[in-house]
Amino acid sequence: MIKHLIFLWMALIFFSANIYAQKGDLDNLLKQAYAARLKGDYDSNFRLLREAENIDQSNQDPLLLTKLYAELSKQQLILADYNKAKAYAEKSLQIGKQANHTLAKSYGYIAISTYHNYLDIGDQAVSYAQQALKLLDDEPDPSLQSRAYYILYGVYSRWDDVDLCEKYAQLAIAAAKQGNDNEMLSNAYAAYATAMEFRYDRTNQQRYLDSIKIYLHKSAAVYKQAPETVGIRTYSITNINLANFFFKYYPLDQSSTQDSILYYAGIAQHLSQASDKNYTIMGSVNGLLAEVASLQGNDQLAEAYLMDSYIHLTETTAPSYYTLAHVAQGLSDLHRKRGDYEKALFYQKKKEQFTDTIFNETQMLQTKKLEVQYENKKLLEDIQLSAQKARNQKTQNLLLAGICVLLLMSLFLLRNSFKNKTQLQDEKALRLHQEKMDSERNAALQLKMQQQEQARLQAEQQLLLIQKEQMQKEAMADALQIERKNRLLLQLKDKLKKLETEDNKGLVEKVIKEEMRLEETVERSAREFESINPLFFSRLRELSGERLTPLELKHCAYLYLKLNTKEIAAAFYVEPKTIRVSKYRIKQKLRLDKDTDLDDFLQDIG
Repeated sequence: MIKHLIFLWMALIFFSANIYAQKGDLDNLLKQAYAARLKGDYDSNFRLLREAENIDQSNQDPLLLTKLYAELSKQQLILADYNKAKAYAEKSLQIGKQANHTLAKSYGYIAISTYHNYLDIGDQAVSYAQQALKLLDDEPDPSLQSRAYYILYGVYSRWDDVDLCEKYAQLAIAAAKQGNDNEMLSNAYAAYATAMEFRYDRTNQQRYLDSIKIYLHKSAAVYKQAPETVGIRTYSITNINLANFFFKYYPLDQSSTQDSILYYAGIAQHLSQASDKNYTIMGSVNGLLAEVASLQGNDQLAEAYLMDSYIHLTETTAPSYYTLAHVAQGLSDLHRKRGDYEKALFYQKKKEQFTDTIFNETQMLQTKKLEVQYENKKLLEDIQLSAQKARNQKTQNLLLAGICVLLLMSLFLLRNSFKNKTQLQDEKALRLHQEKMDSERNAALQLKMQQQEQARLQAEQQLLLIQKEQMQKEAMADALQIERKNRLLLQLKDKLKKLETEDNKGLVEKVIKEEMRLEETVERSAREFESINPLFFSRLRELSGERLTPLELKHCAYLYLKLNTKEIAAAFYVEPKTIRVSKYRIKQKLRLDKDTDLDDFLQDIG
C-alpha cells in the first residue's frame, strides 16, 4: 500500500513538473521567436513558432496560446497563405473566448484585425480593433493597445482621413511609451511622420515638413538607445524613409542632399544585407543609390546598383514585383539614355511583365478580399438570424409564461370570489356606518371651525376699529399741529414783510406757500393711504413684534407713498439726516438684513 502511494505521489510530481515545463517551454519559444524576428532571422522565427505549435496544448495558458496563433497568422500573411492566416487568427480568438480571458480575447481580436488590415478590408479591421480596445478598457495592456491604435492608423491612412490618421498615431505613441514596447514605439513615430507628410502635402506648411524629419529621427533614436528591443527591419525602413525624405523634399543638385541620401541608405544597406532575403529593402536601397550615382554622372555605378537588385529579386522565390518593376524601369531609362535601345526595350518589356504580375496578384488579392467580405456578410446574416430566432423563442416563452400566470390568477380569483362575497357585504355595511359617523363628526367640526372663524373676524374688526380711532386721533393732532404751524408762518410772514427789501421782495411769501402746499400734499396722501390700505399698519406691527412707534408707522406710510427723504423731513420738521437714522431703526425692528431695501420691502407688503 505504501509503495502504491509513493508511486502515485511520484507520478503526480512528474506530471505537474511536465506541465510547468511545457508552459515554460511555450513562453520561452515565443520570446525566442520574437527576438529572432527583431534580429531579422526569419528562418529561426518560423522554426521556433512551429516548435511552439507542436507542444501539447491541453494545459497551456490561454494567453500564451492566443499569442502563438496570432504570430502564426502573421507568418502566414507574409507567406501569402491567406486561408491559413485566417484560420490561425480565428483560432486565437476562439481560445480567448473559450477561456473567457480578457487579454486573450483582445489578442484574438487584434489577430483578426491584422488579417483584415493586410487584405485592405478596412471596415472589418476597424471593427475588430475597436472591440479589442473596448475589452482593454477593463483590463489595460498598453503594448496591445498600441498595436490596435497602429492598425487603426494604417486603415485611416489608406482612407486619406488625415485627422484620424494623426490621432491614432499619437495614441499608438502614448500607449507604446506606457508599455515600454520599443518596437511599437519606433513604428508609431514613423507613423506620425507619415501623418505629418499628409499634412504637408495638403497645406505646404514648413512646420509639417520639419515634423516629418523630427519624428523619423525619433523613430531611429529608439533603436540607437536600445537596439536589442527594436527590429532590424524597422530601423532599416526608418533609414530608407529618411533617405527618401531628402530625395523628395531637398534639392538633389546639392552635395549635402546627396550625402544625406547616401548616409541613410548606407545604414539600411549595412543592416539588411544579411537578413533581407526577399531583397525588398535592398531593392529600395539600391534604387536610391542608383539615383544618386546617376545625379553624379556615374551611370556605370547606377547600372551596377540596379543590376544587383534585378539579379537578387529575380532569384528569390517571393520577390516584390513593385520593386522589380521600378528596377526594370530604371534600367530601361539608363540604357535609353546611353542610346542602347535594344536593352532599353528588353527591360521595358520586363517592367510590363512585372506590372502584369502585380495586376494578377492584385486581382487574386481582390478576389480573396471579396471572399472574406462574403464570408463576413454571411456570418453576420447567420448571427442576425440566430439572434432573431433567439428573440422569437424568448417572446414565445414569455407569452406562454404569461398565459400560465393568467390562468393561475383566474383560478385563484374564482376560488376567492365566493369566499369573500359575504365578507365584502359586511365590510360595506361597516364602511357605511363609519362614513355616517365621520360625516356627523365632520359637520360638528365644521360648525366649530365656523364659530372660531366668526370670533376671529370679530376680534379683527375690533382691532381695526381701535386702530382707526388711533389713526383719527393722530390725524386730528397732526391737523392741529399743522394749523398752529400755519398761524406761526403767517405771523412770521407779517413780521418778515416789514423787513423786505427790493432784492428779496416776494421771497418769504413764496417759501411759506411752498411749505404749506408740501405739507398739505403729504397729509392728504397719508389720509388717502389709510382709507385705501387699512391692513398695512397691522402687517407692520405683526412683522416688528409691536415694536414700531406710531411715528415710525407714519414714516413707513410716507415711504410706501414714494416720498423722498427731503419731503418726509419737511413733514416731520426734522433734518434729512434724522430721517435716514429713522429708516435704519425701522429696518432693525423689522429684522431686515443690510442688503434689503426698505422702500422695496414696504412696496411688497403694501
